[in-house]
Amino acid sequence: MTTAQLKNHLFVLFILTSTFVISQTKFKHVLTSETDFNALKTTPNTNKYGNTDALKVVFDIKQQQLYFINSKKYKYHYNFCKGFLEIPETLKEFNNSNYKAQHKNKRFLLGNINHYLANNTYNLELSPIDDMQIADIKTFYEAIKKATYFKSFNFFLNTARLEHLNAVLDIPTISASDLYGDQTYQAVSTQKSYGCLKFVAVDSLKQYNIGKHDIIVINQPILELPITAGVITTILQTPLSHISVLGKNRKIPIAAYTKAMQSDILKSFDNQYVSFEVALDTFYIKPISKEQFERKTKKQKKATLFLEKNTTIKTLINADNLSQNSINTVGGKAANFGVLYDLAKKEAFNIPESAFAIPFYYYEAHLNTSGADSLVKQMIYDYKINQDANKLSVQLKKIQKLIKKTPLDPELISKVEAKIKSLGNHTQLRFRSSTNAEDIVGFSGAGLYDSKTGIVGSKKKSIEKAIKKVWSSLWYERAFLERDYFNIDQNSIAMGILVHRSFPNEKANGVAITKNLYRKNYLGNVINVQVGDASVVKPEDGVTCDQVICYSGSSSKLYNDKRIVEIISHSNLNNGKLVMTEAEIITLSEQLEKIKKHYYYNVYKSKQKYLEFGLDIEFKLDGEDRALYIKQVRYFND
Repeated sequence: MTTAQLKNHLFVLFILTSTFVISQTKFKHVLTSETDFNALKTTPNTNKYGNTDALKVVFDIKQQQLYFINSKKYKYHYNFCKGFLEIPETLKEFNNSNYKAQHKNKRFLLGNINHYLANNTYNLELSPIDDMQIADIKTFYEAIKKATYFKSFNFFLNTARLEHLNAVLDIPTISASDLYGDQTYQAVSTQKSYGCLKFVAVDSLKQYNIGKHDIIVINQPILELPITAGVITTILQTPLSHISVLGKNRKIPIAAYTKAMQSDILKSFDNQYVSFEVALDTFYIKPISKEQFERKTKKQKKATLFLEKNTTIKTLINADNLSQNSINTVGGKAANFGVLYDLAKKEAFNIPESAFAIPFYYYEAHLNTSGADSLVKQMIYDYKINQDANKLSVQLKKIQKLIKKTPLDPELISKVEAKIKSLGNHTQLRFRSSTNAEDIVGFSGAGLYDSKTGIVGSKKKSIEKAIKKVWSSLWYERAFLERDYFNIDQNSIAMGILVHRSFPNEKANGVAITKNLYRKNYLGNVINVQVGDASVVKPEDGVTCDQVICYSGSSSKLYNDKRIVEIISHSNLNNGKLVMTEAEIITLSEQLEKIKKHYYYNVYKSKQKYLEFGLDIEFKLDGEDRALYIKQVRYFND
């Protein structure tokens, strides 16, 4: 089919999926061709990897019989075993007996055969809760291999337990990193938009004059996501990268497609108006007229969000005096830290020491002293009237420069140094941005502002420089435009600072989300972690991190008793090994659940289902003893 023919079609589908065949067949004992597989397949229960077909398989140990199940008809193995094989057990009895290691009450070996279209491999995958031992794994694998047409058939090492067994399995295996690295497509944010498609270079975004109605195709990592109508990137993303978080927060479509730059179809739409929709296994491009574009993008009046700020508090505030109610005085990050501080005392987990907050008062006072306050007001007024991006950029830089070059009030420096001394022996401190325009429901503000290190007695990294750099980051162009996108009143924002000791000897750092991002309304904490201080949220080109799902700490006895770590990808900076040990991951997951319960019931008093409620939590492993520190908590906006 020619490009011209494709453009005349109702839509263009970029990722081809297998033929969908409707079948009433309940099962097959053998699979002789791909047609047999397609007649029984369905989509996986989880969306860990894109562009995947799944087929459920049961091996009856008692009868020595293999069943390839019609997975569209039977959503779970139990449904088939109960409905067709007429077993007497309840679901609980079935799970307790068949996911155990030994054969005492075990009748079935249960698994999925996943067909990954990116590398055209078939792989046997067990449930993470399955304790199946080596002999049974081999029996199961060999029985399937004998009864199928598969040329490339592997056993998937999807948990830390199975990775440990790999050396003695003696069957073809495939790792999570192999599957992750072979992906050609990934749905980052499943939304739909309308705009003008443009191929751009990341290092020249400014030159391309990217607008809010542009859909950009890029082939380099994006450290700052411009205001656009959508993104197609050739770089796979973690669900916790800034581009993922901001994309979901903005509700714009974002997809990773590794072959985007080589796609003649995509190139044929360059500089044309299109509709762009991201789905789990593919994305759709449809040409539209200028009239359709204008109708679809007609500006909807959005109410202005006015933020509260209290600039009357003139004292530094210790962590034990911070609470959720402090957001109007010190910002969201510091307020949430106060909640975390109180909880840490009850639950006995570590948080950064020497913690206190610098309230909005000092930022506002410095703004007035520097003369930047009048520039801010004028700039906001001018931008509302003219929407001049170039003028905005110039004015924002002037404001930042004024804030940084104006000497800080010596009294504030003295107060900060005295506070640091009174809280311990730490002389290297982290000064962290904390505004009233971040870490709130509906607006995360992830990656918009800067945090800086200040060292007592240092000229190069002085406390004064750190404070002023944090304050000035409130007026970064990316921050201003993000707030403008959400129609936040720019006059109502203010910058506080959360201060605590830094971590010069961190062994690992990461971000966790206290909900399963890959399976709706299901157990699990998603954890992304990287070695040392290498960034999880802003990775360098070609760098991947550990991605795992841990179920420990949940309400499920079946999962908790087994202490499961499910692996999605490995860091490529750690020689194929997990950055954190199983024990460390399990301990972290248990702490995450305690924090989640407290915020769910006591802070947000959420009306969401518990399993769908998520927190975005930053953590570190510090020092030679790899002590776990919970560093930050905020509401997860998805």
